[in-house]
Amino acid sequence: MAAWRTGMLLALLLPTASFGQTYNLSEMPKPGECYRIDIDTGLTGSMKVAQDGKVNSIKIAAKNAHVVLEKVLAADKGVVRKSARYYEKAVCAAEIGDEKMQRVLRDDRKLFVAQRLADHLFCYSPVGPLTRSELEVASEHFDTLHLTGLLPGKEVAIEDSWKVSNATAMALCLFEGLISHDLTGKLKEVKDGNAVIAIEGKASGIEVGASVTLEVSATLRFDILSSRIVSLEWRQKDVRDQGPASPASEIESTTKLTRKVLVDEPKELSKAAIAGVPAEDEPQDLLKLLAHKDAKDRYTFLYARDWHIVGQTENHVVVRLIDRGDFIAQATITAWKKMEPGKHTEAAEFKKLVSDSPGWEMEEIAEAGEVPTDEGRWLYRVTAKGDLDGTKVVQNFILLAGKDGDQVVVTFTMKPANASKIGTRDVALVNAIEFLEKKK
Repeated sequence: MAAWRTGMLLALLLPTASFGQTYNLSEMPKPGECYRIDIDTGLTGSMKVAQDGKVNSIKIAAKNAHVVLEKVLAADKGVVRKSARYYEKAVCAAEIGDEKMQRVLRDDRKLFVAQRLADHLFCYSPVGPLTRSELEVASEHFDTLHLTGLLPGKEVAIEDSWKVSNATAMALCLFEGLISHDLTGKLKEVKDGNAVIAIEGKASGIEVGASVTLEVSATLRFDILSSRIVSLEWRQKDVRDQGPASPASEIESTTKLTRKVLVDEPKELSKAAIAGVPAEDEPQDLLKLLAHKDAKDRYTFLYARDWHIVGQTENHVVVRLIDRGDFIAQATITAWKKMEPGKHTEAAEFKKLVSDSPGWEMEEIAEAGEVPTDEGRWLYRVTAKGDLDGTKVVQNFILLAGKDGDQVVVTFTMKPANASKIGTRDVALVNAIEFLEKKK
């Protein structure tokens, strides 16, 4: 008899599929709610790199593991708009050809804020500037802010379908701009109290100036009693064209996500722990910047996120300015010969160096002169027009010297039509360079 009563109770509590029955597939995140989210992603594929006039295919593989404690700070229309995150684990391991690499977060950069700014994901640490690598570790995993946007937010019956919103599609595909998509959700079955939802379709968009096409096949599980998403398996085929900051590639990936509501607030996300999180939506300018240190510890600099590092050697760093998907300019930062304290390369010598640059045929110097900088430093800029390896360009050559004789030369190269678009961003990048004192 007891077993019979238990069976009847479970039958009442756990909905089962029946003809015409509908289920409310809605979740409304609220400020203060906390979750533990485990995200594991594996990917394989290849990228195409042009070398010596040929296009070579290089195999790539990666395994990324994240354990995230997340606290909702703001929500609207069924999706999270701002959250505080603490990364208990964040490891991205990759193999590119024969090269192996691993990226992690510094111990003092495990607290993050994730939010939507002007319909784009923006992640930062309230502790201070991140490196580009740290930003990628924390912002390129599955976007949990829009996870609940996959739900229809209404009563549906089995085999009912709905189109995923444009905002959710752009967020979950990590696009900076959405071109089109037909991502569709469908309630496949209800079993053991869980609604099983299929997400299928294609999407195309722009990411860091490159055109990307995705094909998605995903399965989402929603606990009906608690009205919570509990898991997601997201399979994706990714074909992207070559962009100004990334090569062409074809990748297949699988992300497995599990999500659990935390009854007790984690100490890592307590009011005291996140006291440094700005209350306003717009973070301080310093927190928006990224940090880079020279390979030989000669200098460091902070830079805006629209600059992307695309190459680095012992003596050079190559960055590209991409503004709203458009490639504006390339800058090459070169560690230059050290002078005696208080000395620097003379302007006349620097002009000669500019005119004698390899592959460069200078037609005219449009402007040359000193540019204001900090006390004890010297900054000199030459703007010239000419031909670089057969292409008409404008180049800004900037020499920065420190009080101890340290020097760097930064060369900005752009098409003539983009010369006005760079504005003061060239001088701002150079002025941000700080020379490091040598350890005795």
